[in-house]
Amino acid sequence: MKRDYHIYVMSLLLLVANGLWAQTKPEQSGRIESGKLVLTVDADWNTEQRASFSRLYDVDTTLLKKIFAREFKFIHDSAGWEVKEIRSGKFEITRKLISENESSQLSRTEILSGTYLPPPPPPAIAATDEVYGINTFNKFQSFVYKDGRACFIFKGNSKTGKVVLSGSFNNWSTAEQPMQLTDSGWVACINLSPGKYYYKFIVDGRWMHDPENKTREKDGHRGWNSVAFCYNYSFVLEGFQNAKSVVVAGSFNGWKNREIKMNKTRKGWERHLYLREGTHAYKFIVDGNWITDPKNAVLRKDDHGNENSFMAIGDTMYFILNGFKNAKQVNVAGSFNEWQNSELKMMPTDEGWILPYVLAAGNYEYKFIADGKWMTDPDNPNTSGSGDFENSILVVKPNHVFTLKGFEKAKEVLVTGTFNNWNTHGMRMSSQNGVWLLPAYLKPGRYSYKFVVDGQWIIDPDNPYYEENQFGTDNSVLWIE
Repeated sequence: MKRDYHIYVMSLLLLVANGLWAQTKPEQSGRIESGKLVLTVDADWNTEQRASFSRLYDVDTTLLKKIFAREFKFIHDSAGWEVKEIRSGKFEITRKLISENESSQLSRTEILSGTYLPPPPPPAIAATDEVYGINTFNKFQSFVYKDGRACFIFKGNSKTGKVVLSGSFNNWSTAEQPMQLTDSGWVACINLSPGKYYYKFIVDGRWMHDPENKTREKDGHRGWNSVAFCYNYSFVLEGFQNAKSVVVAGSFNGWKNREIKMNKTRKGWERHLYLREGTHAYKFIVDGNWITDPKNAVLRKDDHGNENSFMAIGDTMYFILNGFKNAKQVNVAGSFNEWQNSELKMMPTDEGWILPYVLAAGNYEYKFIADGKWMTDPDNPNTSGSGDFENSILVVKPNHVFTLKGFEKAKEVLVTGTFNNWNTHGMRMSSQNGVWLLPAYLKPGRYSYKFVVDGQWIIDPDNPYYEENQFGTDNSVLWIE
C-alpha cells in the first residue's frame, strides 16, 4: 500500500513537472474555473504563437508585451487581468467572464476542449508576393488612401457602441486602433506604405469582415479577412470622353481585357492600382480597341510584333555585356519577360552593350542574344542548368548567401532545394579564395536544401539544422525571417 502511494506521488510529480516545464500551446492554454477565464502564457512562444493566442482569447498583443516585461502593475487597471508568474518565463493571467459566450468570434467550449485548431496568422504585408492589386468596394467612400494615409470606414448602426480596426498592419491588435464615430460612420485613419493588407472590424466584441469590401480571403477558420490595397501607381488616359468603356491590361494581370475598368474623370480616364516593383508592359482598351499610352514614349515590340507601352517602379539595375563591338544587335531575354527574345534591345557603348532595367527583388535567369546567337553572360560565373539550357543567374536585392567551405579542389558546386523545386542542375556557385558562394533572394519562410559537389549530394556541414527526407539522407534546413 505504501509502495503504491509512492508510485502515485511520483507519477503526480512527473505530470506536474511536465505541465510546468513543457511549452504550452496557445490553443491548450485556457481553462474556466469558478466563472473565471484562466490563461497560461509562455514567454518562449514565437511571433506566430503569440498572434494565435491573441486571436483565440481576445488578448491584446500589447498586454503580452507588458506581461513578458513583468510590468504587472500596469496590467490590472488597463485590461482587467490579474497576473502571476508560476515559474520563470511562464505566467498565468485571470479575469472574470462576463458570460459563457462573451466572445462571439469563437466558442469558449470549442477552444478549451482542444477541438479548435487556430488558423495561421495572415502576413503583415505581402507586397513582394502580389504583382498587382485593385480594391473592389461597394461604395467609393468605404476606403480612402491618399498621401500614405489609409482611412477605413464602417457604417455600423445606431446601436453600435464600440468598433475597433484590427489587421495585419497592427499585428491584429484588439485595442490599438479604436474607430471614431463621425457623420460618415466609424472611421480610423492610419499611415500605411503601399502594399496589401488584411483587416477586420471588431464590433462590440464581435469580429467581422468589411461588408462593403468584395475583396476578401479565407481566414482559415470558417471566416474571412477583408483585403485592402494601398496604391502606388495611377494609369491615366486623357481624352476619349465619348468612350463607353476603357480598360487597362498588361503583363501584370495576364493581359485580362475585362478586369481593370478605368473610371471616367473630367479630363479622361483614370484607375489607381498597387503594382509590385519591376517593369510592366500595358495597353488601354477603348471600346474594344487596344491602344498604347499616348503620353508614354517608352514603347517596345514583343515577339509577335505587338507594340506595348512600358512603365517601371523601383530601382534601376543594368544588364552589361562587354565586348562584341562588331555585333549589329544585342538583346537580353530572361525569366522576367517570359524569354521574349526581341523585346529588350541593348544600347551600344564604348565598352560593349548596356540596358537599364527595373526588377523586383528575386532570382532570375537570363541570356544575351548577339546577332541571333544565344549565350550566357561571360562575366557572370553563377549559372543554372546545363548545355543549351544553361542560363546566367541574376539576383536582385539578395538577402542570403549560400556558403560552402572545405572543398577547395572541387570542380563544380551547386545548391538546390525547395526554393527552386530541387532542380537537379541546381544553381551553380562560384569559388572565391577557396570558398564556394552564391547570393540569393529568398522570401520569408522555411527551406530545405543541399549542396551538390562534383555530382555528390551533401548537407551543409556548417548548418546544425537538418531533417530527414524520403531517401534517408537528410536535408539541411534554413529559415528566412
